[in-house]
Amino acid sequence: MDGMRGYFARFPDTPRKERVLLLTTTFRGAIAADFDPEFEPEGDPRLTLLFEVARLLDGVLFTPAALRDASGRVLFGVWGEAEEDADAEWPRVLGEVPASEPLGAAMHEMSRPKPPDEEPGPEANPPAAERVARRALALVAVTARAILEQDDASAEHVRNTYADLLAWVTEIGLDAEFEPDEREVVNCPLGQLDPQQQANATWRLEALVVLAWALKRFDIPPHDELAKLNPLWKCLGVLDADAARGLIANPDLRSREEIGTVRNRLFALHWRLRNYHLTPAVIDFAEFARTCWFGPLDLTDLPLIDGDLAVGGERINRAAAGAVATARSTAHERHQAANWLWEGPDELSAASVAT
Repeated sequence: MDGMRGYFARFPDTPRKERVLLLTTTFRGAIAADFDPEFEPEGDPRLTLLFEVARLLDGVLFTPAALRDASGRVLFGVWGEAEEDADAEWPRVLGEVPASEPLGAAMHEMSRPKPPDEEPGPEANPPAAERVARRALALVAVTARAILEQDDASAEHVRNTYADLLAWVTEIGLDAEFEPDEREVVNCPLGQLDPQQQANATWRLEALVVLAWALKRFDIPPHDELAKLNPLWKCLGVLDADAARGLIANPDLRSREEIGTVRNRLFALHWRLRNYHLTPAVIDFAEFARTCWFGPLDLTDLPLIDGDLAVGGERINRAAAGAVATARSTAHERHQAANWLWEGPDELSAASVAT
């Protein structure tokens, strides 16, 4: 991986370069492909198989001239920004590296707890209230489309609901707000959504709930409960163009201090769940929160049993594995949304989730 970073460091500087160097820290293995005879760029069934393997592993394709996504589209290459594909899809995991390393320390600095009333730094780009409203409505469309995939695509009421959703998106002018992978989800015909796309888009409900909270429309559920989708969508005006336009025209965004407070609490939660995933052992989380070098951590409203985090009414080491995994994924989405509210960047999916 060090060699790969050194190799990519010689490529032209583009806005994606830092992200690619960070991405390399997540790789856990490699599969080599030797084509004999050489593959045909169009229609070679071996490429189809290779792409499916890369997609299954949430991986990328490394060639001498480029890093490509699981469909072969250029993420970053020797040709520079002009050849980077705007539709290329980044892996879901973008960065895992120890905070003791320089790169990890920089990632941690982007996400660690900070005074809730701290002003944005020179590199920060926190979204304005109207942008938060538009982003929330875009996630309503994305998550609603993903949930529709669970229904019978041939059923008339399902087809009608999807048509209403697309009409709603057009009527309130959301198209420019979608990130490339989101647009692909929303526009995908019923019954044809890739299972991984559907799963990723459905998890965005947990990011959406933080945006809805920030807009004073919804309460964030406990860390071990999923957001209830129908009340969440309704509070933001799903399929109601007048209500959605009203949200965009008059968004009421919580104060930076409120957002900062929740961001810090979500960091603490996400840290413990990710730490337990890496090292499944009981700790005195309450004591750690008071004394850790990047703390103190705010554990307000987090239930503890014998000093450690509780999940589903049980201390984390006794909780059901599925419940802990769900809580970790939920914390990931909510933490990322809170970090985006706090300092950007422009795309929510690129906001830090470092712990």
